[in-house]
Amino acid sequence: MQRLLNNLIFLSVCGLAACTSEQAPEPATPSACASVDIKSARVYTIVQENCTNRSCHPGGGAPLGADFSTLAKLKSYITANGTAWTMRVTGPNADMPQSQSFPPLSRAVRDSIACWVSNGMPD
Repeated sequence: MQRLLNNLIFLSVCGLAACTSEQAPEPATPSACASVDIKSARVYTIVQENCTNRSCHPGGGAPLGADFSTLAKLKSYITANGTAWTMRVTGPNADMPQSQSFPPLSRAVRDSIACWVSNGMPD
């Protein structure tokens, strides 16, 4: 059983490293976040592709002060607005991004970002 668990963890980590933004693995359970190793660079790439590069949260004048123009500003926003972030970005009914008819982030990507936040937003 332990070997199966170790193999599952290994495959999850390998899969995460090889993923594109929309293919990040979905943690099997919320407790699986402890085994998910997603770093700030990966999350910030997802945010840039889906939030800042679409002219929604690039800096000055961003809606609701949600300025994601730097990783530090993204982390600061999440720290100060955790409930709103969860509701709009990573929660079960999350709807971001919503401008210009872009689809919401996939469940797997939202779960990976939620694990990153849950794990303390590691660099």
